[in-house]
Amino acid sequence: MAATVYKWVDAQGVAHYSDQPHAEAKVIDVQPTNVVGTGSTAPPPVTAKPANVPAGPAYRCEIFRPENDEVFLNTSTISARLRLEPDLQPGDQVAIAIDGKRLQGQPTRGLEFVLTDVERGTHTVMIAIYDRTGKQELCTTSPITFHVRQPSVQAPVKATRPRF
Repeated sequence: MAATVYKWVDAQGVAHYSDQPHAEAKVIDVQPTNVVGTGSTAPPPVTAKPANVPAGPAYRCEIFRPENDEVFLNTSTISARLRLEPDLQPGDQVAIAIDGKRLQGQPTRGLEFVLTDVERGTHTVMIAIYDRTGKQELCTTSPITFHVRQPSVQAPVKATRPRF
């Protein structure tokens, strides 16, 4: 479906996207995407293991959800998924950061995470693996950029109660 998309940045630095024009908005060129096959075009995952770390697994880690530049409509909850090889070793921990700030209260184990209260605008998410002390970084993903769009005429907010 082809539509005109407008983008503007408010006084707080939050990027807004809409199908409705705004005084400071610029039209952005949104190209259709084609998905073919199951191969990945993403860069290879980052592998990091500092020289002073005792023998242990050299992790390969990458975020595969959300996808880079993915757009979410009318939501404040985003699912993040991590691909990790080998499996997380006992004591090692997972840490998540949005827009460069480490999130508190998230699980430190597992490969799937729910990010809540994500405001509209453009954000980045990164995930890092730390050793049992929580100080030595063993692997860090590349940052993934995603966008949360506000309601619009083409994507209105759903009613919270049924209409009869």
